[in-house]
Amino acid sequence: MNDKATYQAIFYGPNVIAAGTPRELEYVNGAYQREVVLEATEDGETIRRRFRIGHETAEPIPYRFAEDVYDDQDEADIPN
Repeated sequence: MNDKATYQAIFYGPNVIAAGTPRELEYVNGAYQREVVLEATEDGETIRRRFRIGHETAEPIPYRFAEDVYDDQDEADIPN
C-alpha cells in the first residue's frame, strides 16, 4: 500500500459488470475493501453483484464474482 487514497482493482465474473476492466477503489480504514457491490443497468433493469477480494496483493487487485444481490422488497407472500 502507498500514500494514495485509491488503488487499482480488476473485476472478474459474468456480464459486462465485470469484464476485466480496471477500476479505482478507495481504501477503507487504510486497507483494501474485502467485498464490493457493483451496479449496472441492462435492458432497463438494474443488476447488482457482489465481488470478493482475491489472494493476490499486487495491483490491480483482483475481485471475483461471489453472488447476485437482490432487493428484499419483492411482493409480500400474504395468505388469503
